[in-house]
Amino acid sequence: MAALSATVSRRLVLRAGAAIAAAAAAPSLALAQNEADMTTIILSDLHSPYRRLPQLVAAVRNRAAEAGGKVIIIVNGDMFERGNVVALRSRVAPDLLALEKLSQIAPVFFNIGNHETAVLEDMAVFTREARARGVHVMSNILDARTGELLAPAALSIGVRDKRVALAGLATDNIFTYRTPIRPTLTIPQPVAWAQSLMGGLTREADAAIVLSHAGVAADKAMLGTLPERALLIGGHDHLNFTHEEPGLAYVHTGSWSNGFTIASMTLNAEGGADTTFESVAVAADDDPDSDIGNAVVTAMDEHLTDEDRAVIGTAPETLDLPNAILFATEAVREATGADIAFLGHTTFGTGLEAGEISRYDFDAYIRFDGDIRTVDISGERLAAIMELANQHTATALDQRTGDFVHAAELDIDPTATYTVAVNGWTAINQTAYLGTDDLEFVEVPDLRLKQVVADALAANAG
Repeated sequence: MAALSATVSRRLVLRAGAAIAAAAAAPSLALAQNEADMTTIILSDLHSPYRRLPQLVAAVRNRAAEAGGKVIIIVNGDMFERGNVVALRSRVAPDLLALEKLSQIAPVFFNIGNHETAVLEDMAVFTREARARGVHVMSNILDARTGELLAPAALSIGVRDKRVALAGLATDNIFTYRTPIRPTLTIPQPVAWAQSLMGGLTREADAAIVLSHAGVAADKAMLGTLPERALLIGGHDHLNFTHEEPGLAYVHTGSWSNGFTIASMTLNAEGGADTTFESVAVAADDDPDSDIGNAVVTAMDEHLTDEDRAVIGTAPETLDLPNAILFATEAVREATGADIAFLGHTTFGTGLEAGEISRYDFDAYIRFDGDIRTVDISGERLAAIMELANQHTATALDQRTGDFVHAAELDIDPTATYTVAVNGWTAINQTAYLGTDDLEFVEVPDLRLKQVVADALAANAG
């Protein structure tokens, strides 16, 4: 079988390059005719967040109304979550309604991520369903069955007498896509794609917005290829940060409907845009959109079983995502007798609310199950691994590598030996997470991540 993740062929360069040029030259979507600035409301990595989806849509509507008529909404991939049994059984009915409601607020531009087939079985099906709800879908992924792009690689927006070009690209890590659809996708290597095609964004457009669902590592490699004063919107790694340097604004806006980012863009006479950011938090007790709220309640009433609703334990206090992950690392450390445990950031979805935790909410907290493994290493090596951990506290872009591991702080003696515990996914992908390639982890019999953490929550209930 030919490689599913393809480098950029000349044919694809010409096709996507033509799409970008056409997008810049074609009649643009009419926006902001009487406004000097453009306000971009940025969402990413929502993953069927039904506990906050009604509140998110309401918050976006409120902020769009405050901004006036100069608004677009961007969803930078990963709308759905297969681990949400209500999303799976309802065929993502609340999510699709949310897309429809968002498109009634302002034009919605959706860059395809790797979870658009989490429930829908085909990227072409997702594209059709989103377009039916008024969404402008974008992607650099080709349908391997037809050789054609799933959606335009670029689009153009008119802002007064200026044109703003948008380009979308996806992660080429085929293993992040569901197994059944992998043969249907041809995905360009994102950095090569950017290097080959980004110049087209500035030929006739006055400013550029690049939507990347490729992750931080790829984004950092493509920074030098972007047009002057571009806005780069990242996703995939479930991060929340902004980075600004001369000629560039770069943002990741978080995940799971815990918030979104507003980018206020002033088009520059010399080309490009000057951008400022505002982060907006969304809480589960915020005022909801009533239609989305009713859709979520209806779907839950219809599809949640007694097993899904069963209480598996208690959180004594509300824990945000980093602290909720540290609760899990401590449970794994204690269960294995290790000195320290590392668990990957995107293995988890959202934090824990104080009180009883149902199986349904637990599955939103820990997305993926897996085995537990241990290895003994020197303190010197452990200290090096710790330098890559806990990147949610990073303050500079060069401290970020993308997805990362969480671990409790530990005073490390470089001459001592330490037992390290991880989940299987971290062990398999140790190069990316730990910066190692030779650690020989051993599986711990009869331990699984979800059960270990569920047992720790159950102990709180006692």
